[in-house]
Amino acid sequence: MSVETSSSLRYLGGIIGTLLEGVITLDCIQENCVKEGLKRYNSMESFQRYEIYPAISAGMSVLKDASSSPEKIFRQGIVVKTSDTGDWFYIGGISPYWGHDQLIVYQGGSKASSQGKLNRGIIDDFVNKGGLGVVPLYKEKVPPVWYNPVLFKDCQGSFGIFWNYLGEFQGGILSIFSNAPNILRYTEDLIEGRKASLTYSSYGHYYLSIAAENDVMRPASDIYPYVYLALGTNPLVAKSHGLQIYPGFTFDTVTSDVSSCCEKIMPKHYCKSSFLDYIKFNDIDIGAPVYATLPCGNSCSTFGLAGLIMSISSMTVNNVQLIYLTIAQPPSDLTTSAIIEWSKTMGFYDSLSKLFEAGKRFKKAIADLSTVFPEFIAIAAALTVDWLESYDDGLKEAGVKARELNELYNKVVDELAGKPPSITNRYVYDQWWEFKTRVEECAREIILEYPEITYDELVKEVQNCAEFE
Repeated sequence: MSVETSSSLRYLGGIIGTLLEGVITLDCIQENCVKEGLKRYNSMESFQRYEIYPAISAGMSVLKDASSSPEKIFRQGIVVKTSDTGDWFYIGGISPYWGHDQLIVYQGGSKASSQGKLNRGIIDDFVNKGGLGVVPLYKEKVPPVWYNPVLFKDCQGSFGIFWNYLGEFQGGILSIFSNAPNILRYTEDLIEGRKASLTYSSYGHYYLSIAAENDVMRPASDIYPYVYLALGTNPLVAKSHGLQIYPGFTFDTVTSDVSSCCEKIMPKHYCKSSFLDYIKFNDIDIGAPVYATLPCGNSCSTFGLAGLIMSISSMTVNNVQLIYLTIAQPPSDLTTSAIIEWSKTMGFYDSLSKLFEAGKRFKKAIADLSTVFPEFIAIAAALTVDWLESYDDGLKEAGVKARELNELYNKVVDELAGKPPSITNRYVYDQWWEFKTRVEECAREIILEYPEITYDELVKEVQNCAEFE
């Protein structure tokens, strides 16, 4: 790497040791285990590499103060498909600047959304309980194979207890996967290059723009994340002592531990000095996944998810500026039942329970609306409603939205496809029919992705989609 730095985890260990009036020791073998885990994922060419990609989240509406701030608009986390019920969840950062609207999440370029709007009470509860939350998701497009994050495990086997015991006497080297640098980079390109904005205003409210989704969230979530290394409580110690939240420390710059092997643990362009401007901790990193592994004799334990960043702050020790992280343990298993238990431990089960009830109303509304409208219209309309309130009121609101979307769909298809040519000219008619079918398919997909889309936006998006096809 072309950037030199004197900041290292060992130097950091000395600083923290002084602060705690003790000695923080680092295990070279553990460091090698961490770097080998990082190298393995960086060199991986299969879709399995997506299991370590952070999810990027945002609210469909934001407060005015956040309208031009990526640090206030975006958060990170993980997207999980549970192994017991097959349900989808977002587990990660929640921004206090999100409005009363849908939560949208991208991971690996694939989109999911909350099952209707999140109200202010739910958002505030998550924020007040530390800034992390768990939200059931609706996912329209499901990849044929989905890779959940692998959870951290300690040493197994007959000698596992011995190696785990040794691990308790050492600090933990942690890997943080973050797409915050890419979010900042793509936002800069969007604003300065394309002269577009992250949000737009309408009647005094601010909404996430389609450009923010298509040109920031989607591509940033589909690129290999940047890797920070940090020093913190050994995850084994946190687990064995029942610490739901544990500390981590690092520098707000590239450490020598990263620079010494940068091109082996992440894409080469991250290792250039031109990328330095984007390497800085900020609130986008709330919810970012933290990974760890342990040395187990001649092997290493599973390199897996050991936590999610809960808060970030700066502190100065001996005239050295550090980044102090609080890290929350992840659920014990990626099942719906374990996620429920985790929410109880984190203190926001009541909000999750309300979202479960809202999800039931969301699904019932789709079934009821589908008796009158096409299913994609029913789903899109249901996504725009707050199902935490009265079902009858919500269904009425969704019915109005469904009629609007149905009229919008028909109008756009009629305009772009045009009137059918004479069927006597079979070739021309077949060409028209093929194009009309593409227009219909594109319009359906786009309305599902952007239920609040305007007529002009839909025309533009469908044109681009149909012509590209």
